[in-house]
Order: sequence, then C-alpha cells, then structure tokens
Amino acid sequence: MSKRPLIGITPSFSEESHDYILNNKYIEAIREAGGIPLVIPYLDLENIEEEIFSFFDGFLLSGGGDVHPSFYGEELENVEKVVLERDKFEIELVKRCFENKRPLLGICRGLQVMNVAMGGTLIQDIKSDITHRQPPPYDKPVHSITVYKNSQLYQILGIEELTVNSSHHQAIKNLGKELKVSAQADDGVIEAIESEKHPFFIGVQFHPERLFNKNEAFLKLFKSFVNSCKRSI
Repeated sequence: MSKRPLIGITPSFSEESHDYILNNKYIEAIREAGGIPLVIPYLDLENIEEEIFSFFDGFLLSGGGDVHPSFYGEELENVEKVVLERDKFEIELVKRCFENKRPLLGICRGLQVMNVAMGGTLIQDIKSDITHRQPPPYDKPVHSITVYKNSQLYQILGIEELTVNSSHHQAIKNLGKELKVSAQADDGVIEAIESEKHPFFIGVQFHPERLFNKNEAFLKLFKSFVNSCKRSI
C-alpha cells in the first residue's frame, strides 16, 4: 500500500523578525499534487541525518535570498538577503539527497543552491534585455524558455516551449558536476537543471508554485515530483 509522501520544504528566514517565512503557494502546490507538505527549519544534518531521511520522502528547496558567494569561491559583490545558516543547511541537504537518491525539487534560489552544492558557480547580477525580475503580479508569465527534448523535464511537461514567470537577479554561471541543462531562456540564462544519475533531481529558475493552477504543465512538474517520492509501506 502506498502512502501520501511527506515533503519537507525549506523556508526563508527573516533576520529582522527572526521568523521563518514561506509563501503558501508552495504548500498548495504540494497538496494539489498529492503530497503532505511540512516546513522544516535549518537543522544540523551531521547529527540527525538518519532521522531526517527516514521521516521525509522528498524535499523542496523554496525561493528566497541569495547564496553567499563564498560557497562558490567568489568575493561578495551583488547579493541580497543572505542567510548563512540557510546556505549551509540547504547545500548539505542537496549533497545528502544526491548521495541517497532522495527526490529533490529546487525552485528559483533552490536551483542555484543545487548548482552550488554540486560545485557550480553563479552570476551575481544578470545583465539582460529579458525581464528576469518582474514586478507584481508574480503569477503572470513574462518570458519564454526552451525545454530540451533530451531531458527528464521535457518528459514530464511534454512541451518544448513554455512561458514562465521570473523573480531572480542571479543565475547559473558554471554548471555543477553531474548536472545537465534542461531548459534555457533566449538570452542563455539557464532555466532548469537535472541529473541523469538520480531518479528526481530537478531545479527550475522560475516559480511553478505560482502558476500550477493556471497551466497544467506546472502542475505536472509537482505531480511528477510527488509521485517520485512515493515509497511502499
């Protein structure tokens, strides 16, 4: 018998109010896709790795502030809302998910964390004619991307051209190890990554949680993620 997968979602953190913060759209998307969403704080994985991986069936890295460039060997230039504790936790979580073949979906910042954890680097501030940091409303698609046919993402979505929303000023520079590009914008900005050595290890630069109830393609992504998290009991 299968159970509804438990999905651990990493939130943002406000250093002003000392509150964890998560847009409810992530919760709604996971619930609609058939999973049980649970928000997890930043934890010391070295001491509780076994408990974390026995409890959760998969993980979702949400959007938020920038990754500190020291994690990819660069000087601090154009970063915003850096939380070192979050960086350390999520980078280690990505590595453990890859090693343990645990399903992982990264969204916006989440894609960038995945790339850094796998040894890649980031563009600290994008210069492009394409709108990558849109004004409100954030659930409005603003630019198109090409999904490559040789990717798992294409198998999930079933379409080669997709119009997405966009809320980021950073992007992947050098791709991390064991990763491949599965989608790009017309200006070359990487919009999705994945690993062929993992059942579900996908990151997207856009925000599908804000569009899943408007376009079936985005809901397909969440359903595929949640289905990959199902384990027999």
